[in-house]
Amino acid sequence: MAPTSTTTAIPNNSIESLISSRASNRSFKHFAANTSDGAPKNFKPHPKPLALSFGRPNAQFFPVKKITVQVDEFPFQDSIFKNEEIDEVKEIVIERLPEEDEYSLGASEAFQYGDVKGLPAFQKFLRSFVERIHTPAYEDWAVHASNGAGEGLNKVVDALIDPGDIVLIEEFTFSPFGNNVRNVGGVIVPTKIKFEKNIKGDISADVDVDYLANLLENWDEVRPEHKGNKPKAFYTIPTSQNPTGFTQTPETRRRIYELASIHNFVIIEDDPYGYLTLPSFAEPSLENLKDHDLTVDDYINHSLLPSYLKYDTEGRVVRVETFSKVFAPGLRLGFLVGHKKIIDVITKYSSIVTRSPSGAAQLLLLNIIEQKYGGIDGWLAWILKMRLAYAHRRNVLISSIVNSEAYEKEYIKIISCDAGMFASLLVNFPEGTDNISKLTLLNYKLLQHGVAVVLGYKMAIDEKFSEASSNFLRLSYACLDSDVELREAGTRLAAAVKEFFENGLEY
Repeated sequence: MAPTSTTTAIPNNSIESLISSRASNRSFKHFAANTSDGAPKNFKPHPKPLALSFGRPNAQFFPVKKITVQVDEFPFQDSIFKNEEIDEVKEIVIERLPEEDEYSLGASEAFQYGDVKGLPAFQKFLRSFVERIHTPAYEDWAVHASNGAGEGLNKVVDALIDPGDIVLIEEFTFSPFGNNVRNVGGVIVPTKIKFEKNIKGDISADVDVDYLANLLENWDEVRPEHKGNKPKAFYTIPTSQNPTGFTQTPETRRRIYELASIHNFVIIEDDPYGYLTLPSFAEPSLENLKDHDLTVDDYINHSLLPSYLKYDTEGRVVRVETFSKVFAPGLRLGFLVGHKKIIDVITKYSSIVTRSPSGAAQLLLLNIIEQKYGGIDGWLAWILKMRLAYAHRRNVLISSIVNSEAYEKEYIKIISCDAGMFASLLVNFPEGTDNISKLTLLNYKLLQHGVAVVLGYKMAIDEKFSEASSNFLRLSYACLDSDVELREAGTRLAAAVKEFFENGLEY
């Protein structure tokens, strides 16, 4: 069982001890920087120097004087929300030199060389957003803008992991993260996900915290090949876990943070889907969709799951966010939240590699949030509209499956679909089936019927470790264009599964 208090915790090391030696030893110098080191005793800098030192082009050289943007009121405005009253289209106007506002940002600043942590107005917005939603439980935290979650994860790994350091990862996960760990010489060890039948007869899932606690408390015996080298970090996708779709309960999050404190490791919280919490599955109905709408305050207080930041009193959580799922992936824009000392070493790394995120991306996003939505609560109201659209599309897909013969005959079961853009289906093979070979064969039947999915074992950290629980399919209801296509995809999938089972698990 996991410990119920931190009274037996090992002494907490400093934040510096959690930072990789590579990041700790990195420095950054710029040829144009002036300091007062070694200055004459009576030296006093001029209050208004004229800079001839930087190669920054004047804003009048930028060809863009003004940008105008039209923004929809709703996602799927012409289908899911076609009966909603739409205000007269308001054009967003982005000037070279904007009027002063809370998060004012103009082209003159956004098209210029910028702060590697994000333009000042964008940093201000990010900090205000975190304070509104997921304020850390300590004071010395900071934010850092990134070029999307993938780039942010790479910088976090660089900041924390030295060659040979152990990173615990949920046994099925967003597998490209493993490339970041291996790139710095880190070692990946999977930890278990617990799958259980729920009261509806479908399958619920969560991190197996008892397994994780036993693994950490008996590390040298359970993992003798890593004797004396306990984990440095735990990577987790807590909401709409990719690929399984499950969402960790608050109790799971609290217990895992407690283990991190006791065993002195960092939690890397990757939460790209965390704002897309969904109501329970119901048969699709556009007429009743708005019944599940929420106010912003209700959403924050009763719908959103707490970030690990909410439990973090020691600065051992680094949260990775992205605007890819709530605005657009092509912006390549996200941000990191963590202890200031960890963010500082990430900033040094950014100064060497990527420099600042795209100023144009920051400009577009911030002006739409400020001018169209009126700030953070208006932005959250847009996310709530996305939530309803995702809920409807999830309902359309899942309905086509649960009303099929394959589901009625229990060839497939729903694992989880209560947030984000993924649902997963357990393929109910008889006990003793070679899950990987049969899933591979089933995939050919799915492709023959004209539907593409992701096979569970292809997102396993260690196929052998997870072979017994690899018999699932990952589905996304995010991409297809219409309800018609979603319904047809579910129908094709169910027909392929039924045919496969009734042919004796043969093609």
